[in-house]
Amino acid sequence: MRSRNSLMRERHEAFRDARLIVIASEGKDTERIYFKALATEYANPRVHVHILKRSEDEQNNSSPEHVLKQLNDYKKQYSLESDDELWLVVDRDRWTEAMLSSVATECAQDNFLHVALSNPCFEIWLLLHLVDVSLLTAEERQLWLENRRRSKNADPFLKVRLRQEMGSYHESDYDSLMLIEHVELAIERSITLDKNPADRWPQTLGTRVYLLAESVIDRKYMKKR
Repeated sequence: MRSRNSLMRERHEAFRDARLIVIASEGKDTERIYFKALATEYANPRVHVHILKRSEDEQNNSSPEHVLKQLNDYKKQYSLESDDELWLVVDRDRWTEAMLSSVATECAQDNFLHVALSNPCFEIWLLLHLVDVSLLTAEERQLWLENRRRSKNADPFLKVRLRQEMGSYHESDYDSLMLIEHVELAIERSITLDKNPADRWPQTLGTRVYLLAESVIDRKYMKKR
């Protein structure tokens, strides 16, 4: 019987004629569901998306350092082509400035590594598929950025808002296709929010996930042609 590593290597080598996008995320399910659906809807023989999973004994280890370690381990195991990309998908709200800065600095020094950070969390990216944030008042934007819970056991503000917009939402079970049909809108809205793209991550309400989405759907590469 072939080993798991052998099977992974075969799958990797089968797509070496395509640009490889490897994604490691802080969330266990939400990001995986979204990007699996996005890659399927925008199936392209020039692009292969591989989403890393955490092992059973590391399910609760979601720190930016650990997510980065997943990508570095992958890079050590497989040879990469110059146009391959390793993406770190993390949130701003749970981590210190120093922790994020350390990870962002390491990624900036490696041409393969890219950071898709959402401030405050990944749900802002999902909501941008359905909501035009430019129409929100300053007070409403602040509520989104703070992303507080009404009570100790309640969901954070953005999860509640996402459930209202979608009718139903859970981190491990939601209608990703309902969102993906509006991905172009989400990208444009994210660009509008990204007032200082030279910053390592959005310092106010916003998300850099649009950069990863553009790469998955081959948006920039199509513009070059």
